[in-house]
Amino acid sequence: MSLIVDVKERLEIEVQDLAGKLDYVAELAALTNAGAPPQREVSAFVIPLGLDDRGGSGASAAGLHTQIVGETVGVILCVKALGDAKARKALPTIDTLTDAVIDALAGWGPEDAVGVLMFVRGRLVSVTSGLVVYQLEFALTDQLRIAR
Repeated sequence: MSLIVDVKERLEIEVQDLAGKLDYVAELAALTNAGAPPQREVSAFVIPLGLDDRGGSGASAAGLHTQIVGETVGVILCVKALGDAKARKALPTIDTLTDAVIDALAGWGPEDAVGVLMFVRGRLVSVTSGLVVYQLEFALTDQLRIAR
């Protein structure tokens, strides 16, 4: 299974404030391309942020190639602050959701992974017309195994 699918399923179970409000990057891209912000007061999107080599090099022997790799996934939180162009009303919700997402994901990993998700960072992406967009990033260290 894909890491973003696992993360979305975990968040839907563990973070009640996001239940039914989570989607994938394709939905966010469609909204952005249409010039339409998310319509809910709270929306969240799970996005893949990339793969990288974590071990410096792989090893190949006896027809098996192994390599330590990392996968980074993001959770984008979108919170509306209706009637508040500076979006001050959204800040407590962002704080609450940030804590809940970190609690749900940090130290947890899919059953088929070698490692667990580690919190990397959170950052403000934008504040526009009363919509706060905040991104959380998590990295999972895993092992690539390929039989040759």
